[in-house]
Amino acid sequence: MTEWGHKEDLNKDIITVSGNLFRKFGFKKTTVEDIAREIGKRKSSLYYYYKSKEEIFEAVVNEEMHRFFRLIKRSLEHSKTSKQKLMLFCKAQFQHLASLCNLNGALKDEIHDIPCVITPIKNRFDTTQIELIKEILQEGVDKREFKNMSTGEMNAFAYLIVSSFRGLELPLVTNGPDLDSRIAFIVEMMVEGIGRQDQTVPLAPTN
Repeated sequence: MTEWGHKEDLNKDIITVSGNLFRKFGFKKTTVEDIAREIGKRKSSLYYYYKSKEEIFEAVVNEEMHRFFRLIKRSLEHSKTSKQKLMLFCKAQFQHLASLCNLNGALKDEIHDIPCVITPIKNRFDTTQIELIKEILQEGVDKREFKNMSTGEMNAFAYLIVSSFRGLELPLVTNGPDLDSRIAFIVEMMVEGIGRQDQTVPLAPTN
């Protein structure tokens, strides 16, 4: 294996091991020394890739975010309609949140203590979600599933979906197991507002 291959493997090990330790012990209690010891390397080896524990944590969360979008894009490829894609996207979003809710309690409490790391990641996550939703909306318009929308309207609607679901996430995930039907209901209500309302005008009765 080339030196580059070794470096890539080590970087993957850092992210994997760090993620496991953060989930098990929390951010504050996990040290760079702990990560290096678990990998079997010196601490200086980790600093070749990352300048601080915060950078390692950011890399872990970024990898989780990229994995989420890889999975959701793969699942959307098999959807036949834009409405179905919206439902799959929202379901995946909630399932992702549910997995985060299972994190170590200490880590969940600490998230708010490291805004310098979480805030930019959250902003990138929201931006990526909005762009993906806009792609689904544009496809729905092109296929005449949804009514025509201007670029501004599409941007606003995509932002509305992301913002609305963020507020609904925790209640939906924690209050009951019937996630599929809840998501279907919410998306149905949303799509009703942008779905095409083509109706055949009835002919006047003839005498």
